[in-house]
Amino acid sequence: METPLRVLIVEDDLFMATDMEESLVKAGYIICGKATDFDEAVRLMKQNAPDILLVDIKLNGPADGITTVKELMRIKWVPIIYITGSSETETFNRAKSTFPAAFLHKPFRIRELSAQIDLAMHNFYAGNINGAPELPDHTFLPTGSGYIRVIKPEIQFVKADRGNTELFLTTSGFHRIYPTKAYQPINVSLNLGKLVPYLSGGFYQLSRSLVINLNYLDRIESNRLYIGSQEITIPEGARKPLIDRLQVVRTR
Repeated sequence: METPLRVLIVEDDLFMATDMEESLVKAGYIICGKATDFDEAVRLMKQNAPDILLVDIKLNGPADGITTVKELMRIKWVPIIYITGSSETETFNRAKSTFPAAFLHKPFRIRELSAQIDLAMHNFYAGNINGAPELPDHTFLPTGSGYIRVIKPEIQFVKADRGNTELFLTTSGFHRIYPTKAYQPINVSLNLGKLVPYLSGGFYQLSRSLVINLNYLDRIESNRLYIGSQEITIPEGARKPLIDRLQVVRTR
């Protein structure tokens, strides 16, 4: 069963924020917070780790939605959908500098939200949204006994297993961490949704439960792919988007 997406709403119009919340809850999303200004948005971002942001460009206080988003992206990189009643070119260009997934112009139909969120998440996980902050080549991930330093180019693919995540590293990467152990997937105490934003552009989300490092993709067949000695079933409908992401010499 897939974990519902967690949405943070940053909107100073309480009636609109409530309408969005009610609509999204009915559609199966989790609203992990509603903020009306910069300080509250930062607090909720740190506290609740949302998967996606809905942000009004005009907010209470001296910091607008664009300034707020720039700070939030330093905490966790997630897709952004701006809500705006402005058509000013300067405002639009400032907002574009944060690489939003979409704009919703007021007034908009509440039922548009679900479609925009689904599209934003698809493009985000497919690597079609630019603007990731500069990330180090390693990260420390929690395991049952502490933390391990994982060098991202050593990750071949990542597979979700309920609330935990299995890392399939290169042999050398595994033995750098565990010199005396036989090779096996490493289980980390973190769900996949929280890990993805810390990965860099070479990774591709094949499904909600599987992320692959394209640098290790050796072979693709009709319904499976191969990374090293690992055979992975391609989910239905996922083969064409994957092919479109790759540099492929086509015969026709």
